[in-house]
Amino acid sequence: MKLSKIMLVVVVVIVGSSLLLSAAPKRGKKYASLDFEKGNMFLTAQVGLYSDAIPFGANFEYAITENIGVGATLMMWFGSGFSVFMPSIDAAYHLTMLEVDKLDLFAGVGLGFAVVGGNGVSGSSGIAISPFVAGRYWFSEKLGVSLRVNIGLIGDWTGVSSMLGVVFRI
Repeated sequence: MKLSKIMLVVVVVIVGSSLLLSAAPKRGKKYASLDFEKGNMFLTAQVGLYSDAIPFGANFEYAITENIGVGATLMMWFGSGFSVFMPSIDAAYHLTMLEVDKLDLFAGVGLGFAVVGGNGVSGSSGIAISPFVAGRYWFSEKLGVSLRVNIGLIGDWTGVSSMLGVVFRI
């Protein structure tokens, strides 16, 4: 089993356990300023958990309703003799009805296009469709961390990947 798969399992177990332990209903709105609300904007710097070339990039999201966000992601990989750029547009549904303090859980889908350069990569340029599940945990009103798990469904970009990030409310 590759190190990245082991890390993914560990992260999923830790996050899943903490969600189960903290999913009790809120008593009041102690952290109301941290809720996902229409008009909010988020910028996330993120890095992937892979064993070959480690991807990095950024995500932007705009809340168009109290549950739906739209945005864009740009991920980049640089390795020995190759590079991959993958821009995508994303749509997400936020589970605001859970009302867990400081936690924003959501799921969605990204539609992108991978641009591959060089000879050292086994994939080719093409469309990428990636459903995802994700969460943000807020340390303050403006700063949090995120975990996003993507499931590639098409072409050379299939499989499960995950990204850790630092998120800023702007």
